[in-house]
Amino acid sequence: MMKILLADDHFLVLDGLEVLLSTFEFVEKTESVLNYIELKEILKEESYDILLLDIHFGKHDGRKIIGEIKQIAPEMKIIALTSHADSVTIKSSINAGFDGYLLKIDSREEIEKALKVVTNDGQYFSPKTQQAFFEMNASRKKIELTEREKEILQLIVQEKTTKEIAEELFLSEKTIETHRSNIMQKLDVKNIAGMVKKAIMQGLVNI
Repeated sequence: MMKILLADDHFLVLDGLEVLLSTFEFVEKTESVLNYIELKEILKEESYDILLLDIHFGKHDGRKIIGEIKQIAPEMKIIALTSHADSVTIKSSINAGFDGYLLKIDSREEIEKALKVVTNDGQYFSPKTQQAFFEMNASRKKIELTEREKEILQLIVQEKTTKEIAEELFLSEKTIETHRSNIMQKLDVKNIAGMVKKAIMQGLVNI
């Protein structure tokens, strides 16, 4: 039997999900929270098997708070539940560490499948999101960056300057520029903006 926590800042969404989940024989209990403060408080008081988390949870981005949530409840599985079907959001969410990705327009059957799959340590992505997932995996295999290149790419995405990166990594600015040039060549881009966009699209960095 599962205990499921719902985190969304819309009453109608929460009400609809609670009604739906109550029809699943394997769901023992559901609870709902409307904001991040409530979410953290309830997780410290009680354990849940699965959290259905809205990507845009009020003022918070689910991709940025998932790390803290996993620290509070490391055993709990987290499924993104959102209305965003664009590849950038899907890929960055997968990269952030979600165990599954559902759209709010997905069917009852898809939600049921997702709950069962992630509970058994699998990952679940609804049919409408799977193409982006497979594209990301394929892209990762094609582009091979060294650990140093990945480190520098991550700092570039964080808007660090060449000087700041050099100081942080104890390298010369010329060395950073050489690495940046190599990264751009591997990603097949012409400028920093293109590098950042492609890195995010292909899940090469954490955002």
